[in-house]
Amino acid sequence: MITLSYKGKNTFLEAVNKKSGSDVLECYQCGKCVSTFPVSNFMDFPPREIMQMIKLELKEECQMANSTWFCLTCSACSGRCPREINIPAVMEAVRHLAIEENYHPDSKQVKNIRKFHEIFLDMIKRYGRNYELRMMAEFNIRTRNLFKDMHLAPKALLKGKIPLGVKSMKSAKAIKKMYEMADKLEQQSK
Repeated sequence: MITLSYKGKNTFLEAVNKKSGSDVLECYQCGKCVSTFPVSNFMDFPPREIMQMIKLELKEECQMANSTWFCLTCSACSGRCPREINIPAVMEAVRHLAIEENYHPDSKQVKNIRKFHEIFLDMIKRYGRNYELRMMAEFNIRTRNLFKDMHLAPKALLKGKIPLGVKSMKSAKAIKKMYEMADKLEQQSK
């Protein structure tokens, strides 16, 4: 079995490995992840190149790329990885590090994905579930595209696909408590 090693201190690699629970050094650039990636044609760099950038400590280039934000976490890449690297976890770790370190990519698409990500998590924290109508409205307001997809609303409402009101889940308090505990654990691990 091939195991790559790295001599020297690569703090970015260490942070990504710790946050993802994976070992990026295990990647030997076979490219199987690229062939299964459903959104690879939208990315600046395919997953194997992101792995290489992490190894080379190209932190800023990696965090400014749109690749980690376009990752769907579908695990198609991990399923084909001969080294069994949890690539979605690595991509998520890079995203989280970018957020923690306040990196703001220039891409409008990435900014929109990031806003969607924030709104979605906020909905889960608040209600214990996603509240589609509010999420759609808030996203359109934050992206300054007020009437985007508005033509879809009447049909979706008539079919009952989007509820007008939202009821918090019974477990909403437990989910909120879980988020608080996760935040507390994250602060302790820093």
